[in-house]
Amino acid sequence: MTRLNDEIIAERKLYLDGQPGAEPAAIVRLFRPHQVEGDYPSCRYEVISDTGVQGNEVSGVDGLDCIVTCLAVVGTNIAGLNESVYGGRLRWEGSPLGGRGLGLPTIEEHWPSYREALEWSMNQQRPDRDQD
Repeated sequence: MTRLNDEIIAERKLYLDGQPGAEPAAIVRLFRPHQVEGDYPSCRYEVISDTGVQGNEVSGVDGLDCIVTCLAVVGTNIAGLNESVYGGRLRWEGSPLGGRGLGLPTIEEHWPSYREALEWSMNQQRPDRDQD
């Protein structure tokens, strides 16, 4: 069994707006991609927040693709967490003054055709439903 890579290659600390100097409300970590022989490379991320530690692994065609895709997935997760748990108050050091940017792409922003593909997929009948 291949051990996952534990090397953190990037980390972002997110703070609550209006609480300067406070401990981070959430931390995002991106781990170095790894590749099992005969498989696509994958990149792991984790989000540490008030809701606990959440994470996942994202595959890509090559190392760079899995990093880019992983950033979009974690950006989408953080955007949801920001709205559902923190009321849109998360910020990072690079957030524009008065802005809500978290400096991470989301799936919707990264792949413009994502919404169209999602709608198409949802409108398709699953083959196993026709057999009922």
